[in-house]
Amino acid sequence: MLRRRFLGLLALRWFQVGLQVPVLILLLQARGLDLTSVGVVFAVYSLTTALFELPTGGLADVLGRRQVLITASLVLMVESLVFALGEGFAVLVSAAALGGLGRALDSGPLEAWFVDSARQGAPELDLKRDLAHAKAVEATAIGIGALCGGGLVALVPPPARGATVIDLSVPFLVSAGICLVIVAAIVAWVHETERPERPSLSGVVHGVPGTVWSGLQLAVGHGPLRRITILMASMGVALAVVELLAPASFARLLGGEAEAAGPYAVLLTAGFFGSAAGSTQAVVAVRLLQSPSRAIMAARLLGAFALLGVATSSVAFAAVALVGFYALNGIARPLISDIIHRSVPSTERATVLSVQSLTLQLSGVVAALVIGPVAQHVSLGVGFAIGAAVLALGATACISMPTPTAQVTAPEPSRAS
Repeated sequence: MLRRRFLGLLALRWFQVGLQVPVLILLLQARGLDLTSVGVVFAVYSLTTALFELPTGGLADVLGRRQVLITASLVLMVESLVFALGEGFAVLVSAAALGGLGRALDSGPLEAWFVDSARQGAPELDLKRDLAHAKAVEATAIGIGALCGGGLVALVPPPARGATVIDLSVPFLVSAGICLVIVAAIVAWVHETERPERPSLSGVVHGVPGTVWSGLQLAVGHGPLRRITILMASMGVALAVVELLAPASFARLLGGEAEAAGPYAVLLTAGFFGSAAGSTQAVVAVRLLQSPSRAIMAARLLGAFALLGVATSSVAFAAVALVGFYALNGIARPLISDIIHRSVPSTERATVLSVQSLTLQLSGVVAALVIGPVAQHVSLGVGFAIGAAVLALGATACISMPTPTAQVTAPEPSRAS
């Protein structure tokens, strides 16, 4: 029952996200924003997420996962409505800021709640298979959501000139409705162990910074977690390269942006499904290679080669390489999550998840600022090569990585690498 509820909440959340993925840029352009302004909107989203990632993770550990999850869903509902109905640059930027806040609130509490509940009374319980299924559900839900988002736009009649609600608004309106469904599901399904006493506002304010600082110390001072942080940073660079350069690469191969839009949307959906399939094979990879760290390293090294393949001049080969890249990332993700959960106690679980999410996002922002100009002034191939090199270099963090046992109390920071 616990597992079904966890996977059901994940499916709803990522389906809601998937509805927005294929139409967001088109909506922004339909509202009159040029590509430079669109870039600002995305930067505001990323920076807001980064700014609130650690405080909200600490808030979930101090105040409780349930309250933070409900707040996240309500914030994301408002974000969806503002995107659907908003007009003007300032309004759309505010929607992006709300989306970043909602993403920060939502980035760790649900998984932390599941792990805590599943291990209640059984701290050594192996959750690799459950986490693998969770990553598969995430990827599948976002892929199905993306297909449905595009389908909703196709089914809606063209709007009247100057209308507030346009065809591209519909996926966001549906997304807002799903957020309300998620709130109801959280209220019904997410129950936490009673805390000794309900924290006061002042207690929360004072407790969050200490939890955040402790989580940061764990992430950089505890041996396995320090290695995971390196893996997350290198993957953030690789994902930024794909998101930034792959659309331009396929537009070049297919004859232009308009010609590439439809095929690339289908290919991206195939990539999400590939990620889901990869996650289901994570346990098999561990069995074949005899340790999680070896499986992660193999997936990352092969992913680096796949990233190079996306830059080739063959449409078919580049398409297979892109789907392969996502599938290999799918293998690594649940194994990394399992190592994180085995390395931290319940009191800091959501915070450490937020540290890793923050690492992924900030490395992606830096990569976009650096690799974008390189690709524009040198070549797309060089940009892909830089991303592949960083991903392969990050994979070396897996060499001789110990597999931690599940933590009940906070581990002491390790000096060992």
